[in-house]
Amino acid sequence: MCEIKNDEQKDSQLNLLKKTFSSVQDLIVVIDRDMRIVTSNWKNCDPIPANEKKSNPFCYSCLMKRSTPCGSCKLLEVFATGKCRTFEIEDPLDNRTKLIELSPVFDDDGSVIFVVRHSKDISERKHVEKVLQMRERQQAAVAKLGQEGLAGAEIEELMQGSVELVAKTLDVEYCRIMKNEDGNTIMVAGIGWEDEPEKKTETGKNDIVCYTLYSCGPDIVQEENSQERFDKLSTLKAQGIVSGMDVIIGSKDKPFGTMNVHSTQERMFTKDDMNFVQSIANVLAEAHSRKQTEEDLKKYARELEDANHLKVLFTDILTHDLLNPANIIRGFTEQLIITEDDDSRKNLLDKIHNNNEKLIYMMESASKFIKLESIEDIRFGEEDLLPVMRKVIRNVEPDSHKKDIELNFTPESSYPSLINPLIDEVILNLLSNAIKYSPPGGKISINVTDMGENWKVHVADIGPGISNEDKTLIFERFRQADKGSVKGSGLGLAIVKRIVELHGGEVGVNDNPIGRGSVFWFTVKKAPCEQ
Repeated sequence: MCEIKNDEQKDSQLNLLKKTFSSVQDLIVVIDRDMRIVTSNWKNCDPIPANEKKSNPFCYSCLMKRSTPCGSCKLLEVFATGKCRTFEIEDPLDNRTKLIELSPVFDDDGSVIFVVRHSKDISERKHVEKVLQMRERQQAAVAKLGQEGLAGAEIEELMQGSVELVAKTLDVEYCRIMKNEDGNTIMVAGIGWEDEPEKKTETGKNDIVCYTLYSCGPDIVQEENSQERFDKLSTLKAQGIVSGMDVIIGSKDKPFGTMNVHSTQERMFTKDDMNFVQSIANVLAEAHSRKQTEEDLKKYARELEDANHLKVLFTDILTHDLLNPANIIRGFTEQLIITEDDDSRKNLLDKIHNNNEKLIYMMESASKFIKLESIEDIRFGEEDLLPVMRKVIRNVEPDSHKKDIELNFTPESSYPSLINPLIDEVILNLLSNAIKYSPPGGKISINVTDMGENWKVHVADIGPGISNEDKTLIFERFRQADKGSVKGSGLGLAIVKRIVELHGGEVGVNDNPIGRGSVFWFTVKKAPCEQ
């Protein structure tokens, strides 16, 4: 606050103010009660004629380019109240944003005699604030759309919501999503184009097209080349559009479409604007991809369900419609073999019986495998593996005696395990194969080794052996090693592998260390030790 005691002091104060103003880079003027400028540093006032600067012009005429005072003059308010005022204006002298500070100067009686007007250029600050606010709005828009996408919004609703969001955030009149289908460019969502009579146009004609479908990259349409870019597009031109940008939705190789932003205002879209629209497009691409994945999964689930129905039907056909007649054939052929005296006929009946037995075995194996494939989990109980193995060995002894094959099993102790009754099938299958592929008079050794947390069961034969190439294939269904004249269904070892996997164990085959034959093995978990 400055107190003015007399005219001499007034002049002295003004001279002091002048000296102070000269060192300030902003425009500062001192205005009296007649609204005339009594002194100023005239900084950044090139538009003001020199003769006005030398006189005492009206502040509203010199600074605001008006012939009369402003309707709600803040200056008069300061003279009346003696209070400082601060506000922003768009300065008509240079069209830049200014922060105006009005400060009163008092005389001895406390009356306002002058008002000091300080004009500070804040255009850069306002621009930065505007950019930051725009980025904040853009980030909020992307986050909002992303949340809606994650919440499972329908893709059609998401696309329409996105164009409305982009148009509002960027303050443009037009935004649309274009999709290319069978040579046609189709608008699937849009704002500002609601009254368009035609939404489907052939590509290549003078209508809306998506630049990025051709250039495979983001393209900002700038003011200086907008006329050249839009002149050939009649629909855009008819709307008076002069600025725009397009981004790809999806991958460059296989885009879903493009998002197009257009404006009737000459506007230079920034890199931030492009990144914002691309972020929105990425959210839509992710939502579309997720939707497509969901549809594919549903389709796969339906196909899987159909396949399971077919599998159940096939199993029923095997176990009832096919296996029952085969068992009837078995009964009749066995009866005929007993009663038939003619050797040639008996030989034919033996062949029929043997092949029918193979057919029954194949159908039973296929039925078992189908059922095992549908099982994801089985229950385990604590059981000694030793009696299980002995029971299976007894069951296969008749087949081994037919070929004079010795079954050697000398257990050292019990084998408490976590197993399911299905484990019988594993031991039976390995022993049956060993007998099948061993030469007459051969020997099969069965033993169990302690592997720490597991038991490892070995079945060693002296058959033809298995090549290294076949070792990786024989546990797959319908894959067999070359065993000469011995044939099988190709399902037995696949069943073994599936049951062992359900037990959480491993299965494999090695060469017999004696130099001939193979050693098949599998592991099962030990039962927990009692404390």
